[in-house]
Amino acid sequence: LKKVIKEGGKRGVEIEGAADMGGLQFFCTAMDLPDGDEEMLVESMKAMNEKVDETAEERRGGSGHIGKMIFSAGAEQLAVVAYVPEDKRTVLSCEEWLRTVLASQQGEFMRAAPDVCVGRVKTNADKGVFPLKIREPMI
Repeated sequence: LKKVIKEGGKRGVEIEGAADMGGLQFFCTAMDLPDGDEEMLVESMKAMNEKVDETAEERRGGSGHIGKMIFSAGAEQLAVVAYVPEDKRTVLSCEEWLRTVLASQQGEFMRAAPDVCVGRVKTNADKGVFPLKIREPMI
């Protein structure tokens, strides 16, 4: 869990930096350490959205104002978590965004909240569905 949070926090800083340079409002990226575990991917998203502790030795988080969809591939499934900040919900529904992306690979929508939604695409060797193979096209 500690490594997942660290990876999420660092990625949050990268996203914040990209947004500051170019007016970025939404961002999609892959995360490695959750290894397809949707609960760990939710923790990663939380770490991305944490407010930056300016007194900390290493900057982490800071991208809570950016809508994000993050993907993590494991052997059994591709986990997908979407986040839409409150001020962007009039422009984009978190649930609709995730359902649309999941539909491209016949994924399963698991749960919704106004800010964070969770889904997955199960590995299916018979149909040629492998998490690493489908991750990039979904991003």
